[in-house]
Amino acid sequence: MKTFNSLLTAFATTTAMTLLAGCGGSEDPAPTTPAAQPGAQTEEGDHGHPHGGHGAGPHDGTLADWGGGKFHVEFTVDHDKKESVIYILGSDEKSPTPIKAKSVLLSITDPEFQVDLAPQPLEGEADGMCSRFVGTHDSLGIVREFAGSISAEVDGTPYVGEFAEEAHGAGGHSHGHSHGEDDALVWEGQPVAHAGTQLLLGHHGKTLHAGKEVEPAVSITRDGKPVSDAKVFNALLSEDGQTVLAEEVTTVYEPTTEDEPAHYAQGALAIPKDVKKVVIRFRVVLAGEEAKTFDVPVTVE
Repeated sequence: MKTFNSLLTAFATTTAMTLLAGCGGSEDPAPTTPAAQPGAQTEEGDHGHPHGGHGAGPHDGTLADWGGGKFHVEFTVDHDKKESVIYILGSDEKSPTPIKAKSVLLSITDPEFQVDLAPQPLEGEADGMCSRFVGTHDSLGIVREFAGSISAEVDGTPYVGEFAEEAHGAGGHSHGHSHGEDDALVWEGQPVAHAGTQLLLGHHGKTLHAGKEVEPAVSITRDGKPVSDAKVFNALLSEDGQTVLAEEVTTVYEPTTEDEPAHYAQGALAIPKDVKKVVIRFRVVLAGEEAKTFDVPVTVE
C-alpha cells in the first residue's frame, strides 16, 4: 500500500507541475504521465481540474474527475468533527456509484497531510461495494479552503483527481449539504430534553411518499449552541414499531448554513410501497452518555 501511495503522490505532483506550466502561458504544453503509472486514469483535456469548483457536487462539495469522466469524486469536510467524506459519483456528477476499494487516499497540499478514508456504504449498496468513504485528521479542523488530490485503486487500476475549494457566501467559507425548498427541514412534535440538550426530530421534505426515500434529521443543541460531537443513527419501522422496514444507518453532522440550522442528516431510508404511516427511529449517543432511542411516527402519501 505504501508503494501504491508513493506512486500516486508522485503522479499527482507531476500532474500539478504540468498544470502550472500550462497556466504560465507556454505554447502547446505537453502533459506527461509517469512510466511507473501506465494504468493511472486522469482527466483528459484539463489535467485533473475540478469541475464547477466549491458547491458543485450534490452534497455541496467540490468535484474532481476520475478517468476522463468515468467517475467523479466529491470532497466534503466538517471542520467541527475534523472529518472528510468523499463521495464516488458517476459520469453525471451526481449519481452514487459504488466501487470496490479498501480505502480512498486524500492528499492535502497546504498544510501538507494525508488521510486514509474507510468505506462507509450507503443504504442498499452491495457487500464489498461503496460510494462513500470517511476519514478524520486534526488538520481538517482548520477552517480554510483545501486543495489536493483524491486517489484510490479500483479493480487494479489507480485513479487520481485534483480538486481545489473556492470561498463563497457572505462569510467566505461554507460546507455542507444543501436542500431545495421542496426538501425543507420539517420538525415533528415538540422539542425533546435529553441529558442537558434539546433535540428536534424530523426529516427533510414537506411530503413523504411511499416507494421513495426519506432523509431523517435531528437538531441537537446545548444552551442554544449546536452539539457537533454526538453520534446519530436512524432506521425505519412499521406503524406499530415492531417490524424493521429499513435497517439503521449513520447520519452526518451538517454545520449551520445561511438556509438551515446545524443538524444531523444524510442517512436516507427507503419507504416501502403501499404504506400510510411509518415510524422513524432515532438512536442518539451523546458524548459520555448511554444511547437513547426516540420514535417519531410520520404519515406517508
